[in-house]
This record gives sequence, structure tokens and C-alpha cells, in this order.
Amino acid sequence: MNIVPSYIPNLDDILEGGFIKPSVVLVAGAAGSGKTTFAAQSLFNAAKSGETCLFISTLSEPPAMINSYMSRFSFFDNKLYESNKMNMVSISEALLKEGHDAVLEFINKKISLLKPSRIVIDPLTVLGDILKSFEGRPVSDDERRGFYFDLFTSMKSWNTLVIITGEFMLDDLRKSVVGYLADGIIYISEETVGMRVERNLRVLKMRGQKYVSGKHSLDIRESGIVIFPRLLPQVGDRKPASSVKVSTGIPGLDKMLKGGIPDDDIVLISGTTGTGKTTFGLHFICDGLSKGENALIISMEERPPKLLRNSRTFGMNLQPYIDKKMLDILYVSPISYRPDEEALIIKAKIKENNVKRILFDGIENLETAIPDNIERKNYITVLLDLFSSMGVTTAVTSEISELFGAVKLTHEALSSIVDNIILLRHVEIEGRIHGVLSILKSRGIQHDKEIREFEITEKGIDVKSAMKGYESVLSGSARKTPADVFRETFGEKH
Repeated sequence: MNIVPSYIPNLDDILEGGFIKPSVVLVAGAAGSGKTTFAAQSLFNAAKSGETCLFISTLSEPPAMINSYMSRFSFFDNKLYESNKMNMVSISEALLKEGHDAVLEFINKKISLLKPSRIVIDPLTVLGDILKSFEGRPVSDDERRGFYFDLFTSMKSWNTLVIITGEFMLDDLRKSVVGYLADGIIYISEETVGMRVERNLRVLKMRGQKYVSGKHSLDIRESGIVIFPRLLPQVGDRKPASSVKVSTGIPGLDKMLKGGIPDDDIVLISGTTGTGKTTFGLHFICDGLSKGENALIISMEERPPKLLRNSRTFGMNLQPYIDKKMLDILYVSPISYRPDEEALIIKAKIKENNVKRILFDGIENLETAIPDNIERKNYITVLLDLFSSMGVTTAVTSEISELFGAVKLTHEALSSIVDNIILLRHVEIEGRIHGVLSILKSRGIQHDKEIREFEITEKGIDVKSAMKGYESVLSGSARKTPADVFRETFGEKH
């Protein structure tokens, strides 16, 4: 027994190495889910690596028809047939009429002749359903069960990796003898998430080996099946918490934070629309870039050209850093955001570019990509923890829906995840709108408790003095304190 590659991108990470050989693996799912593509891709790529492979079609379709379908994928290579590394046979209708024994004899003869190291039977369920139907009667459960036992006995004697496909739903697998006999079960499903349909892969069973359970995102592309393993919590020892502080790029805010944000921390910049959340985040990024630290901006709202234009408006020119490969801007639409895939892309960018600072702009848009509240919270928790574990200091922006009124964070769950929370608000004072900020949370460090006014100028954010003489400022409608009203009315002497 040994471990062999699946030749499906990223699947071996889920299987912790690959498939056990010899074994029989069932790839199950509804019609059109990608089962045949999965099996053929594994076979063709194995053949390219020097293995002798056999594809057995049970649909009475000629090999030319099957190859015509597979030729649209880049893994297909017709030359593999010429070298006999790839072999394909189709079980004819005439052979099916001869019954179970004839079909098993035909398959065994082909295997004895070719001695393949990897075999696909596609789909298995057809054999079980139609062999006896030529006698003009339905197939009984006992007959179907007997055939499957005989077939699996043969397959386990071949000393190969056998991938079988079948149209099974989850409930079917629990009742079917095939699910019991197979060494491994991979289930491909489709579900509607928000405005899109997503394919997912789950390993339900893999006898004799460990695997990563749960749903993993799957996509079918020109290259074939691509799998994106779900993001897992980081395990292992962490480096000690740093005492070094990172500047926000805004002197007045650094002063409020008693020097800045602790290295590797996560800071949430939350506020209503137009308060300057992105601008605050860009200051943080530009400060790092000016000190030679590579950075990544993940934007779910503004595309790169608009982000670059707006940053120049406030005295921050990001283009030179992009040209120097110090800054990367990743724009992802909330509608097309695929959580597992994007996590892999972001992780790769952090590694490749030695990223030290990240701005995740508009994280509240993940509500569109991940409608389920628990799944979304878990995803954000693990993603932000990944950033910290990789030595990245992160700024996250999130919008509050209420322009004026009681403060309520859009992502209440974020408050327990992040280390620091900076709240930005619009406040109306004597008929004029002012911007104010306060630090609601700064884990483990002292910070300024005052509410301060700020302005956005052509040079960016300018934090001003504390809001003296007013109360209910964070409600959006400030009013003078009773003491100030008294002094204005009666003068200081009273």
C-alpha cells in the first residue's frame, strides 16, 4: 500500500498526500456535477506522468464521443492513446445483454492485458441498473447487490487505484451497498449561495487515511477541476506578542494610541459612509510603504484605478510602489467572491511578496459572498488569524448603516476578533457636519478615551483637539453640556 497523487489541483492537500493504492474510490454526485471530468482528469494527468491508465465507459458511447467532450480541457492529450499510456473501452449493448458474468469477464481480460495502474469505471450505477433490464424486467435489489459484491471483489484483486463514478445523493450513499464497499467516497454537490451557484467537494470516507473534512470549493475551468480547500484555523506555536508599535500614518491618531498599533495586530476602522474609512486605511498602508514594507490592499468596493485616483486626491501617490512591486491591489466583487479561492490567493500573495501590512477595505461586503452568519464569522476569524500568524499587521474597514443615531457596528462579530476598534462618525453641530473619531477598543495597551474631531484635507487626515463642551457626540447629534449652556447663559461669574 502506498500514496499516489490524485492529479487534481489541491485535492492532495485535503487528502494529506493523495489516494491510497490499491483502493476503490467512489466519486458521487448528481448529474452534471463534474464526476466524469474529475475521473478523466486524474487518469490523463497520471498517464502524462508515465502511468498506464484505463477508462471504462458503461454508457455504450463510442470512445470518439467521450474524447470529443474531454478534448475541451487542457489535460486532454490524444497522443497518450498512441503511446498506450491512456486506454479507453466502452461496454457495448450486446455485451450488456449477456449479463453480469460476461461484463466482469470482459473487464478482467482488459485489465490482465493492459496491467493498468489506474482505472476509471464511469458510471458504475448504470451497470447495476440495466444489466438485467434486457430480460424485460426490473433489476431486483438482491441482483444489484450481488453484482456490486462480485465487481468490488474483482476490483480489490486488481492491485490498482480504481475510481468509480455514480449518481448518488447523500441519502442514497447511506443506504447503498456501494457506499459500504468503497474504500473512499468523494461527494460533489451544487448549491445556490447568494446570486451564484457553487460546486463543493466533501470527502465522506477515506479508509486508512486522514483527510480534511467539511466543504471545499470546487470549480470547473479550461484546465479541468480545481479545488480550493476550506480555510482552517492556524495551529502550532506562535511567536511571542510583539512590543513594537506600527504607525497608522496619522500623527494625531498615533498620539491617541500612545505610539501606534502593536505589530501583527488587527485594527477595525468602522464608520458611516463618507467618513473617510478608506482614507484612514490608505494612510496606514502608505506609512508602511514609505518604510520599505510591502503591502496588499484587498478591495471589495473600489477598483484599482479609482482607488489610485482617490488616494492622489488626499496626497498619497501609490503608483510608484505598484511599479516597484511593493504594493498589490486585489479587487474582488462581492458577487463573485469565492471565499476558499480568495483565501488561497491572498495567502500566496503574502508569501510571495513578503507582505507586512494589509488593508481589507469593505469587509461588510462579505455578507453578500457568505450569507450565513455563522459561516461568515468563522471565515473572517480564520482569515484574520491567518494574517496575524504570517506576521502581517492588518487594517479592516467596515461600514455602519446609520448616518445618525445610536452606534451599531455592522459586523458585531468583528468586535471580538479584532484587537483595536476606531470609530468614525458624522456629527451635526450648529448646522454643520463634523467628522469625529474615538478609540472604542485597544487590546492590551493604554489609549486616549477622548472623542476628537478630524478633517480630511488635500494632505489626508488631520486629527484635531478633543470635543469639549458637548455630549452625545457619538449619537450623531451633539448637544452642549448643561454646564456650557449655563455658562453661556449666565456667564462665568455665576
